[in-house]
Amino acid sequence: MRAAAIVISKDKILLIHRFFNGRGYYVFPGGGVEKGETPDEAAIREMKEETGLDVKLARKLWEIHNEFDGRMAVFYLITEFDGILKLGGPEAEINSEQNKFILEWHNLKEIHKLPLVPEDVKKRVIEEFC
Repeated sequence: MRAAAIVISKDKILLIHRFFNGRGYYVFPGGGVEKGETPDEAAIREMKEETGLDVKLARKLWEIHNEFDGRMAVFYLITEFDGILKLGGPEAEINSEQNKFILEWHNLKEIHKLPLVPEDVKKRVIEEFC
């Protein structure tokens, strides 16, 4: 299972721009739920590891089967956070030209133009927040 975050501040959404195996696309911050951990706890931990932000979960949005990676995923809305945005954790350790992770804020009204996965969640974000 994966826990992921929809981080919204004003009219912006936080995404991870990925470049992997010659392909560029965007994903929502998050990662695997560890043994003995709840999805809520995993979302908070993953946000701290990947982005350096201390977050407060506003609410659970969706639980879906992610066709992109084949796992169940729980998505949470985050509108309150503190800290300095900086890539960290395993993503920072394996960050390279062939496997790149870049934290980026994007205008919510423009995400329909981005190759954002999973596509189902992209559509839901557009419907609910744009």
